[in-house]
Order: sequence, then C-alpha cells, then structure tokens
Amino acid sequence: MIAGIVDKRGPKTRAETHDLNLRQAGLIGAVQGLCLPFRGFSRSGATISAGILAGVTKPRAETFSFALAVVLTPPVVARETMRLIQAEHVSGTANLASTIFSSLVGSILAFFVGLLALRWLSQWLEGGRWYLFGIYCLVAATAVAVLHHAGY
Repeated sequence: MIAGIVDKRGPKTRAETHDLNLRQAGLIGAVQGLCLPFRGFSRSGATISAGILAGVTKPRAETFSFALAVVLTPPVVARETMRLIQAEHVSGTANLASTIFSSLVGSILAFFVGLLALRWLSQWLEGGRWYLFGIYCLVAATAVAVLHHAGY
C-alpha cells in the first residue's frame, strides 16, 4: 500500500528505469525471500512494491516479480507435496487418496482464483491504483483471520 501511495503522489522525485540493476534485483529478491515464511502473504505484491519503491517501472517490476514466482513455485509445491505424503504415512494410508483428491480440488480452485487476483493486480498497477491492492490484501487478511478465529 505504501508503494501505491508514494507512486500516486504528484511528480516523480525518483528516476524510473526499465532495466533492473543489481541493487534493485537484489532488493526485490530479498523481499521475496523475507515473504516466504508468511503463508498467504502476497509475495507478488511485496516484490512489485519493492521494485516501484526502488525506481523500477511498474510493468518491469510486475514482469520481474512474476518471473520470480515461476522459478520459486514448483520447488515449493514439490516440498509441500512431500510433507503431505509423509504426514499421511504417519497417520495411515487410508486417508491418502482423499487427501490428495482434496488437495487437487483446492489447487485447481486456487489457480483460478489466483488468475482473477492477478488480473485485478495488473489492472490496478497499470491504472495507477496500486494502493487498491494493498487495501484488498488488508481486507482479505482480516476476513481470513476472523474465519480462522471462528474455527473455520
């Protein structure tokens, strides 16, 4: 949300660049790494915001952020799949098939919801309304926290 507010303010006081230098790429990568332990935290939003604050153009920050996600996502999925299988072996294999089926259904739904969220993210970014993504993240996080506290 901070990057959206800073970006929204009048004339640019910082030079924007289409190319990433090593410092900017390192900063964006570090933000990506810092976000990893926080499940549900928008790594794309955080890395795009870091890029914008570092002076990278919005389209370049978005492209670089998604490139990081493409590299990072498959190993994370593989690791989580192994954790799931190991957990099911401990508790018994009878539930493994239903757990895998539930996981696949959840993954497919998450994929389509993710596409929708990325479409909104891109529209807000390109339309100069990046701060709306920050508000969306805060509202979604609050809703999830309330549902979790209620036992869901």
